[in-house]
Amino acid sequence: MKFRRISIAIITTTILVGFALVEAQIAWDPEKFMPLEEIKPGMQGKCYTVFSGTTVEPFDFEVISIEYDYTPTWHVIWIKGLSENFKQTGGAGGMSGSPCYIDGRLIGAFSLAFWNQREHANIGGVTPIQMMIQVTQRGMTPNPDYAGNNLFNLRKNFAVQDIDFLPFGKTPKKSPNQFDTPLLSTMKYRSAVIQTPLALSTMNPKITEVLMPVLEEYGMTPIQGSGGGTPVKSAPVASGQIVGIEYARGDFAAFGYGTITYIEGKQMLAFGHKMSGEGNVNLPLSGGYVHFTLPLNTRSSKYASATGPIGTLVQDREGAIAGLIGDYPKFLPIDAKIQTTDGKIHKKKYEVARDPDIASMMAMIGVWNIIDSIEMYRGDHQINIDTTIKLAAQKGLDAQEINRRNIFSSSGSPGIAAYRSISPLIDLMDNPYSKVIVDKVSIDIKIEDKRKTAIIEGLRVEKDNYRPGELIGISVILRPYLENPVVQKAQITIPQDTPEDQVTLLVSSGSSYENWQRQRAPLNYQPKNINQLVKLLQRGESNSDLIVELFIPKLGMTVQGEEFPEPTVSMLSIMNSQTQSGEGGYTRGRTLHTEKTSTDYVLAGSRFLRIMVNRNAR
Repeated sequence: MKFRRISIAIITTTILVGFALVEAQIAWDPEKFMPLEEIKPGMQGKCYTVFSGTTVEPFDFEVISIEYDYTPTWHVIWIKGLSENFKQTGGAGGMSGSPCYIDGRLIGAFSLAFWNQREHANIGGVTPIQMMIQVTQRGMTPNPDYAGNNLFNLRKNFAVQDIDFLPFGKTPKKSPNQFDTPLLSTMKYRSAVIQTPLALSTMNPKITEVLMPVLEEYGMTPIQGSGGGTPVKSAPVASGQIVGIEYARGDFAAFGYGTITYIEGKQMLAFGHKMSGEGNVNLPLSGGYVHFTLPLNTRSSKYASATGPIGTLVQDREGAIAGLIGDYPKFLPIDAKIQTTDGKIHKKKYEVARDPDIASMMAMIGVWNIIDSIEMYRGDHQINIDTTIKLAAQKGLDAQEINRRNIFSSSGSPGIAAYRSISPLIDLMDNPYSKVIVDKVSIDIKIEDKRKTAIIEGLRVEKDNYRPGELIGISVILRPYLENPVVQKAQITIPQDTPEDQVTLLVSSGSSYENWQRQRAPLNYQPKNINQLVKLLQRGESNSDLIVELFIPKLGMTVQGEEFPEPTVSMLSIMNSQTQSGEGGYTRGRTLHTEKTSTDYVLAGSRFLRIMVNRNAR
């Protein structure tokens, strides 16, 4: 009897799981859907989309052809728009997902349109509903642990822009692409698949310039200035309405959008193509409002803004995106307190979608855009920044906070320095060691209307022979911006155990010192676990400090991310063994001692000279 009860329980559980799986996907219904094999050229029907506001309007079409394997497993129904409203715009950005019907049965989603069409620009493509429904068969459960696909690769793009903001050094520039010819480049960016508009609340051309190559590579087009508010608080959640992802919301907004194709219960299909193709995901879905549809000779676009979250994106695949209406994942809050050059304090708040790639980009771009909007695009300035990244407590994580303070000065945009300060998010969210949850990012900024920079031009010492334990007085020649050179005094004490030999005296700015340390001991900047990564992200020299270092070219080692200035014989023996690799490596010399001197400038550059350490020196 006991065995029978267990068997019944197992069978019952199996049945319930089976029901759950059935409910977790949209089933084929021949009364609602028309299969591809029934669709023939010459048939006519209606598509539905929003041209303005939240009113869904129909437009008539005629099937002109069926193309099988447009790409593998993706068949396309080519149609010709017949209604005047569609002829005025043609296929437009944001129209992806517009449901198309023949004889009252759904055939699929409008998803393709050509560039630079002549005459009425009324040719477009429809993704069959069969392909879209198959996306839900991958499961309709959110995946909070997905790692992303490096969609918004800031390392790659900022390397192309030659902007060095990464904590671990500049990434090599993009290698030449053998296909970067005018013809093939044009083909690359002229896919018939309708690009997803990304509405950004920015008019900063530099931000758009930085984002453009990354977004275009993944089928997105930035729409400047359309990320703001709407005249309505919400929009209907229905077929033909706007839907998308709010990558950022609040005082900085970024909204990538298309159109809802079909809703069944709480399940939703949209777009008729992928958004970024990340598979099983967990991102917030939002509704939207169309301010207007902008007709263009190239390809038109809906000009829309988000109205607010409506659910969760679960699947992002080739034929469609699929989501659940209702609850949505939490956003990552970013709080910025900014004191501008007029002494006024501005408190700004925005939040970003918790995506391993997207969150860091939007957090960085957001603060850059806000500062440029309330202060200036470029001009002489000095900016003090205090950034705090709070991490959720978790097993094996030693520290729950990363704090970075620094000072920057230039004649460019003060916003660039601010986004650099949030760059640790990239390494945290893309780390291979442990999934970390960022609770909050706070940034405190003070901007002054002056430029206080100086270059290290030279240095002098009183003699060239010193004893161990002796104090070295140093005169460092600084050249301030647009001013005559000044002398900055510094000093360093030679350690008592310094060997008698030649020693290098190096005087550096904070950034130059960090670059030198990466060259001297590169494995120190290659963490082996999450705690070493957090420790690395915590470090960073002040740009106003003059750093004096004594250095000797003596062999050292880094093992498992930890430096050993004086490795033992056994350690050297293991390193020279041919039976292992990747555990450690040698350093280019040994740092004997380092001292810092504060200055009134943001420094750049370095200088060195060599001295002799001799116990009999006078």
